[in-house]
Amino acid sequence: MLRKAMILATVLAIVVGTVSHADPFTHEKPGHLQSGSGSGVADDKIYLPGILFPIEKTPAFANSQVYGHGGMNGPGGGQCDKANYSYPWRDTFCEKRSRSTPMCPGGTGHQGQDIRPASCQAARYWTAAVEDGVITNIGTYSVSLLGDSGTLYRYLHLQMNDLNVGELQRVTKGEHIGKVSNNFGGTPTTIHLHFEGKRTVTINGKSLNTFVPPYSSLVAAYEKMSGIQ
Repeated sequence: MLRKAMILATVLAIVVGTVSHADPFTHEKPGHLQSGSGSGVADDKIYLPGILFPIEKTPAFANSQVYGHGGMNGPGGGQCDKANYSYPWRDTFCEKRSRSTPMCPGGTGHQGQDIRPASCQAARYWTAAVEDGVITNIGTYSVSLLGDSGTLYRYLHLQMNDLNVGELQRVTKGEHIGKVSNNFGGTPTTIHLHFEGKRTVTINGKSLNTFVPPYSSLVAAYEKMSGIQ
């Protein structure tokens, strides 16, 4: 009886955590972070031009993992809460973290964008190469793609025992990388893709290779994939 109840609870969580494909896509402005999560970068510049959206299927939901439902600093509830699987999108670049991130207002912060897949299920939804390039590194919970443009992209928290790529493998735009999951080297995390872009930019007159705000680029890529633009 207990086992049946647990199965039913899991099924309900998956169903609740799924938005209708008919729901219109909306998004908060760049730099508009979750309240209390830090100061973002109010910059709508496309730092990663022409990229493909990194999750193969829509819908997908860009929002906070740490400050959302089920997160360590969230309002309570579980990660499958329907609020986590609904629009609008929200920027997470520069959320409060201790990592050096020169483009953040305080010089430290979250170095990428967190994105939930269509539903609260691990190892179901494929990620894809955002541009042609080479897989340069596979870590404990990350895959690095060096694009032909010179930009380095990192995909974190994939199902690492079921990757479609290997180190030094050449990939084409749209080719499967791995499935969205919650691998974090033994540390608990939610089911999501953490996506980063690192390239050379000019900051205060100096050239620097650093993590750039990916949010506006992802909005553009998602709209293109969804046929909005």
